[in-house]
Order: sequence, then structure tokens, then C-alpha cells
Amino acid sequence: MIHYTLLPEKEMKTLRREYRVRFVITLLFFVSCSVVVGIGALTPAFIFSYSQEKEALEKVKVLQKSREESGMEDISKELDRTGVYIKKLQSASSSPDFSPIISQIIGHKNPGISITSFKFSPDIIYLGGKAATREGLVEFKKRLESDPGITSVELPVSDLAKSRDITFSLKLSPIAPK
Repeated sequence: MIHYTLLPEKEMKTLRREYRVRFVITLLFFVSCSVVVGIGALTPAFIFSYSQEKEALEKVKVLQKSREESGMEDISKELDRTGVYIKKLQSASSSPDFSPIISQIIGHKNPGISITSFKFSPDIIYLGGKAATREGLVEFKKRLESDPGITSVELPVSDLAKSRDITFSLKLSPIAPK
């Protein structure tokens, strides 16, 4: 390799290293200057957006205050409550009529049976009550089983443990009306 300088090889290496260090230092200086200029250029935009945000929050507070003073909040709450009532009424009008089923079950009741509760779910009717005797309860169950509108009647065996004053619960599966 031919060198155009009269410097020894060791001095050439030192010069190259110093050149690279100075180049990196100069490059870092320009990058840091660019960052400072960039931050300086973005500062007015930040200040402007910060002031706009404060103004918008103040306007929201003023609007909320005027809304409360004019009674809009009360009207809004009342409208929400009315909407809930309307939904309840609409859902109530679409529910099936259980009075024929109740009348049908009460028609099978014998004098020793008193019915205290009905609970309806989509496919099952839960019936609670009190029976004077075990025989009267078994007879009531048989009458319900003989009804063509009822597909199954379940009476827990534990309800037949006592012979008098029996609190019972029946699970009925009626045929769905068409």
C-alpha cells in the first residue's frame, strides 16, 4: 500500500481515530441542535392546544351548570324512568296468560289441599301448598297426572314422609299452548 504521507503507520492510525471521534462529535452536535430546534418549534403548538383544552373544559362546566339550573337534569332522569316503565309494560303484554293453567290446576284440587304459591318458568310450573293428609296429596297428584294438558308431575318423596299437615312442592310440565 502506497501512502502519500510521510507519517509513520502508528501516527496514521491515531489520526484516523481522532478524525472519527471528531466526526461523531460533530454529528451528535447537529442532532442535538435539531432536537432543541424541534422542541422549540413545537412549544407554541403545545401552549395553544393546552389553552384550547382549558377553554373547552370551562365551557363544559358552564353548560352543565346551566343545564342543572334549567331543570334539564330532572327532565332527563324522568324520561329515563319513563322509558324503563314503558319497556316493562311492553314485555308484560307479550308474556303468556297463565290464568287458564291456574284454573285448570285448581280444578283438580280436593278439599284437603290448599295451594300457597305458583312459580312459572318457560317450561315448568312449580306449585307449593299444604295438604291435610298424605292420601289427599297422592290423590291430587294422580288427578293432575290424568289431565291431558299436563305431561308430567313430580312430587318429591320427602313430601310424603309426614302423614298429616304436609307442606308440599310439585313440579308440573304443561303442554305448551299452540
